[in-house]
Amino acid sequence: MKNKNNSHFTQEWELYEKGKDYNYSVNLYENVNTFERFYRGEQWDNVQSNGLPTPVFNIFRRIISYFVSSIMQTSVRLRYRQSSNSERQSDAVKKLNSIADARWERCKMNDLLANALTDAAISGDAVAYTYWDPDIKTGQAFKGDFVTALIDNTSVFFGDPNSKEVQKQPYILIARRETVVSLVAQARANGIAESEIKKILPDSDLDTLSGDMAKNELEGTKCISLIKLWKDESGRVLYRKSVKNAVIKQTTDTRLTLYPVAFFNWSTVKNSWHGTPAGVGLIENQRFINKGYAMVMKHLMDTAFSKIVYDSTLLDGWSDRVGEAIAVNGPVENAAKVLPSGTMQAGMLEFLRMAVADTKEFMGATDAALGNVAPNNTSAILALQSASAVPLENVKRNMYQFVEDIGLIWLDFMLSCYDDKRIVALGEGGSESFSLSQLKGELFDCRVDVGGASYWSEISALNTLDSLLRLGRISTVQYLERIPEGIIPEKEKLIEEIRAAESAQKGETE
Repeated sequence: MKNKNNSHFTQEWELYEKGKDYNYSVNLYENVNTFERFYRGEQWDNVQSNGLPTPVFNIFRRIISYFVSSIMQTSVRLRYRQSSNSERQSDAVKKLNSIADARWERCKMNDLLANALTDAAISGDAVAYTYWDPDIKTGQAFKGDFVTALIDNTSVFFGDPNSKEVQKQPYILIARRETVVSLVAQARANGIAESEIKKILPDSDLDTLSGDMAKNELEGTKCISLIKLWKDESGRVLYRKSVKNAVIKQTTDTRLTLYPVAFFNWSTVKNSWHGTPAGVGLIENQRFINKGYAMVMKHLMDTAFSKIVYDSTLLDGWSDRVGEAIAVNGPVENAAKVLPSGTMQAGMLEFLRMAVADTKEFMGATDAALGNVAPNNTSAILALQSASAVPLENVKRNMYQFVEDIGLIWLDFMLSCYDDKRIVALGEGGSESFSLSQLKGELFDCRVDVGGASYWSEISALNTLDSLLRLGRISTVQYLERIPEGIIPEKEKLIEEIRAAESAQKGETE
């Protein structure tokens, strides 16, 4: 395959074009763009309003935000396990868990998971890519560490798009947009020949320019860069980076044994790694609701106020000034008349409310789940909210597997890229030198520890403490020490004052 300059495309670019063809065949790009616009509130694009108002009642965003918040109420953290249970190995696992806790905080994984759920709900898939960042400083003598970031599902291409098995893919391709200046600098740092570097051009100029562009012409311009990951016969992951006409980094051994890519679907689709978004089936409902309210608004603006009609043969004009006399050249009785305001069919508003309520109910976002009910019976509300969260269990399981996959990738990075002299950060805030070479032959597993919903856990804890205090099973100080944070201001100062008062009372008694 050749372009207009008679230069061959890179292998990665040919695979990129092949991957785009598959995405077009499943209508991925159009669907993702549509769902993104609706989520942002741009719901009247490509719709002829014909003079109607264009209100947006964004049920789409409301439901997805509820889904994400509901799932993120539970706390999540990684935990590693080993097949054997010797004391030495148990200590090593504790260190690995501590390192994972530190990286979890550094990579802001809670925020990443919330964004991943939003991505999956809008586009159908959430994809995380873990890479080695050499610019991270981890100590005086060591630089670089692994970082996990989200990438769009439209920028990832599997060698076998009909399979969801990431580690069995013949290759994985990742597309990014980077500045041409940055790519040129990377190519030079990697020892690429200048004749190849001249082929790194902005996307719009690839077929028209010779490559002899001045640096100031390249400033701010971008082009698509492609990362190809594949495995050799021994199972090691190899890496190569290129653009359309040139290689940026030649084939490199990453030393990894797992593809550093993890994903999950909001709802799975047979024979495709792409999933189904949460909003499928919601788009037309959202459009109907917006148009229905727009017509109601238009009707009210046109007919809400009474109008006056008058006989122009009797009156030269009409004035709305209060108390002003109007001259009539003829009989007064038929000179003018007030037309009452128009009435709208009451069933229209009722049907719109039913459309909103039924849409939320069928999506699993009921009024009880969203908190739009009077708290007259707390137990009943909690039961309804728990029942409404059941449809999200599949999404939760998908997300937990996603986190476990990321944990195994992190472990692969630690065992492959950390040397024995490296000083690692630990979860409790400290750091130490930790040898990982002794663990490279061991079998590890990763699981997700899931905590209870934080809000309702606090309520349950508070109710239990209230009962113990009321029954006299605990003291006031014990109660205050165990109460959830943020309930009572200056809690520590209050505890000190109570203890001081108790000590003073005890001294007087003695």
